[in-house]
Amino acid sequence: MSAGLTHDRMLDALEAQVGLVRFALDRAELETAVDSCPGWSVRDLVLHLGAVNWWGGENVRAGDPGQRARGMGAIRDSAPPADDGAAALERWYAGLADEMLRTFGAADPAAPVWTFAGPGRADYWLRRPLHETAIHRWDLEHALGGEDATTPLPEDVAVDTVDEFCTEMYPRMSAGLPPLPVGIRLRAELHAPERLSDGAAPVGSRAPGPDLGWTLPGPDGAGSVAVTGPPETLALLLWGRVGADEPGLEISGDRAALDAALEAGLSV
Repeated sequence: MSAGLTHDRMLDALEAQVGLVRFALDRAELETAVDSCPGWSVRDLVLHLGAVNWWGGENVRAGDPGQRARGMGAIRDSAPPADDGAAALERWYAGLADEMLRTFGAADPAAPVWTFAGPGRADYWLRRPLHETAIHRWDLEHALGGEDATTPLPEDVAVDTVDEFCTEMYPRMSAGLPPLPVGIRLRAELHAPERLSDGAAPVGSRAPGPDLGWTLPGPDGAGSVAVTGPPETLALLLWGRVGADEPGLEISGDRAALDAALEAGLSV
């Protein structure tokens, strides 16, 4: 379940994540390797993020629930040459992100659009870029400055990152992944649970409680493993950015099967 986020909260949080990406780029060496995205440099990551931020907005602008928006390749090709440096890439990214934010701010949250799950609402494309940007912002900061340089994700946003992964993204991605060897039960431990009551009508929300839990089901008859920890750490674990030994996580049950699932990957 998720405490959820209001439309305004998602928009504010996405704007904050965009700002952090832009700030990190201000001091970036574009050829720096992004270890959490094997094979990518900082420039590769920003090209991807700029294109998918644009694409989220474009799906809303198109307003066609029967067909996804096209054009990400042309957007990537519009980026400045690497030799132009970080400042030029930051300006390119900022223009795309600002267009996305203006689109989401002006759109009717219930307007019909295409989504990965089929016809849906425009606020799907506010939620998806929020979490895509948050994870890749972590990638960028981590690549440039290490773990100590990453900006903590607000708890309410991190809870929704976990919820989106478990309820929207993993069910879609799992067809392309090996079957889980074990059911994975996740529970978020909140530092400040009262903050999660701010805003009560977000996408896919349920009433907040003292703990928030999700399950990634394993095969019939398989055992289970429980993973408890801060919501941001759970989000980073699910998206393959940290391992089960990350400080703050508590594991009970079939640890070997959990390690095997994480090694195989929970996302594509």
